[in-house]
Amino acid sequence: MGLFSIFKKNKKNNEDDALINEIKRLSNTAVAFAREFNKQFDYSAESIESLEEILDYYSKDISVSKPTDNQIWSMSLIFGSYLGETILKNGFAQKGYRWGKEDTSKIPLLVCDDGWRATPVDKVYKRLVNGSSDNVASFYAYAINNI
Repeated sequence: MGLFSIFKKNKKNNEDDALINEIKRLSNTAVAFAREFNKQFDYSAESIESLEEILDYYSKDISVSKPTDNQIWSMSLIFGSYLGETILKNGFAQKGYRWGKEDTSKIPLLVCDDGWRATPVDKVYKRLVNGSSDNVASFYAYAINNI
């Protein structure tokens, strides 16, 4: 292994650590938001129904409050991080999934060495923008039962 490949590997590890720390920070923010709704986010399958209820509230509010796309993406990152962490803790980590990014995107996603990807942040964005037809509880159930 050459000197430059060591630097490249260390840079990748630092980027992965920074991403994981950011995901944990965002997920903790989602947990705090849930408390404001008198909901408990405990990374269980049952908490996904509470997540769906909160996203339903925000989705309906979009037409009234008219947030910017950046504000919607910020909410998507917060709640998508929670959704992704819950998916990881309930089976995906054991299947080899972890947080990562594709080279062409800045959006965090769940990646596996076999090439499969799951996009909880993108799913939350679609839920906020498209409404209940993009239900996150259905996404969670499908992911856990089929991947």
